[in-house]
Amino acid sequence: MISLFKIHKIYIVSIFLLFSINASASVFGDIQASYYEQKGDSSFDKKHYVDAYEHYTAASEKGSGYSYFQLYAMNHNGEGRRKNATLAIQMLHKAAKLQYPMAEVILANRYLFKKPRNSQKALRLLESAAKKEYVYAYVDLYKMYSKGIGVQKNMNKANQYYRLAKANGYDIKRSLSKKSYSSNANKQLINDIQSGLKRLGFYKNTVDGSLPIRLTQVGGLDYNQPHVRLSSDSFGVSKSFP
Repeated sequence: MISLFKIHKIYIVSIFLLFSINASASVFGDIQASYYEQKGDSSFDKKHYVDAYEHYTAASEKGSGYSYFQLYAMNHNGEGRRKNATLAIQMLHKAAKLQYPMAEVILANRYLFKKPRNSQKALRLLESAAKKEYVYAYVDLYKMYSKGIGVQKNMNKANQYYRLAKANGYDIKRSLSKKSYSSNANKQLINDIQSGLKRLGFYKNTVDGSLPIRLTQVGGLDYNQPHVRLSSDSFGVSKSFP
């Protein structure tokens, strides 16, 4: 007859094995997602949009928020398939649900400026992106609190986000006053912007952290604003922060 001690030991071992199997499956899923993401990026850079769409779809099925965001952009722009605004927004929501920061910021702007407005959802999305040190979230939170957009005006909080943005290489006040980038302090930020825009098809040059040409108002985007400004012709956002 099996003792209670042995039954308890078998139960613990079973739970441990189940946890190990689930953890291994999760790691394997992440590896697969990364593989398809890279395949998607490679195909997109070659303008093989149909192949890119398939790879991003495969990665999204493995839980890739980045790939959902790429599918959002491709559906919006009509790359790899016909334009589909409804599906694009669905992909944006899925990317934000998986806490992909760029998706969170864009969706937050939609909640702030498109009906039905929901400033609380916008605030939660921006705070989530800010926890991942996404500099554009700091910028938008600074503007929300400094101008009282969807929240009560609070300069203490606004200045906190200003300092966080500056610590991450972006001086909001300097950018707003001079509308220029510092080639040293903001090189990494510019590199990130170039990488993102290249994947979206708006930037064709080398991703090197420099600005060899003036990029203002190319493809409906204003690159001299605190974050990539989204017009109604770009990503379905009616306006950026004023």
